[in-house]
Amino acid sequence: MRTRAANIFRPAVLLILLAGVVGLQFAYDRAVPASADTKGSAIQGGLPPLAIRAIDMGFHSTIASFMWAATMPEVLDLYFFGDQRYLSDRSYLNEIDPKLSYPYAFSVLLLPAIKNLPNGLAIAQAIGKDGIAHADPDWRIPYYMAINYYLESHDLENALRYFNIAANTPGIPDYAARFSLNFGIDTRERDRVRGIWETIYESTNDPTMKARAAAYVERLNDFDYLQAAAKEYKARYGAYPTSTAALVEKGIIPAVPQDPFGFTFIIKPDGSAAIDLSKAALPFYIKQGTTAKVLP
Repeated sequence: MRTRAANIFRPAVLLILLAGVVGLQFAYDRAVPASADTKGSAIQGGLPPLAIRAIDMGFHSTIASFMWAATMPEVLDLYFFGDQRYLSDRSYLNEIDPKLSYPYAFSVLLLPAIKNLPNGLAIAQAIGKDGIAHADPDWRIPYYMAINYYLESHDLENALRYFNIAANTPGIPDYAARFSLNFGIDTRERDRVRGIWETIYESTNDPTMKARAAAYVERLNDFDYLQAAAKEYKARYGAYPTSTAALVEKGIIPAVPQDPFGFTFIIKPDGSAAIDLSKAALPFYIKQGTTAKVLP
């Protein structure tokens, strides 16, 4: 009986609070003319976010979510007409609830593509950094930021940093975690990526980041080690090995290295080393330190 009563009472209280917020906003707007930067806003007028938080009895997350439904369509006005109400309204509702993550992620994903917003990329990345700092953990924020850095800014270093953050964010789906962990392992990028992680390892004071940077460097060294072994195999037997196990069976290497991120190393037909993305990663672990490998 109590549960049923609570289920009826809570929505009623919320509706009353929403009505109160709307009523106070309406009264304030009647008394104070709308300023130029809020004219036409779908959600804001003169009532400050702190005032809403003071009267919402802890329901600011729900109220901000309700307001977000009215804010999202303003992106179309920004896209077609250059109307920037969306930017101020998004900021307004995140002041009401800084932890509401979706407005940050939504902005990071869409703003760089809006031609009526010439500095959209910079605005999007600034919103993303604010979201990482204040919102509930949401892998989409750093993931979209990493994509923006790589595709829009051609900034590989920051792309690596934010893919790393995304890979370590709770709730990231398997496909996104795999992509994030394996970004930059292509043969054409490896030397550059290794240099970036070595620089991060030397410059950071964050123990977690240092350990992960060491793990990325170790993995790239493992690729080189396996490719050198595959080349030696071909020199002896006239063809590249079809598996990493063959390198051990023929005594070229003592054991197949373990990937620091739990994936499985493979040898491709051209002799290059890669990751088998068709297999799920093992439970995550990081090897402590790096160990140089020398072929016998």
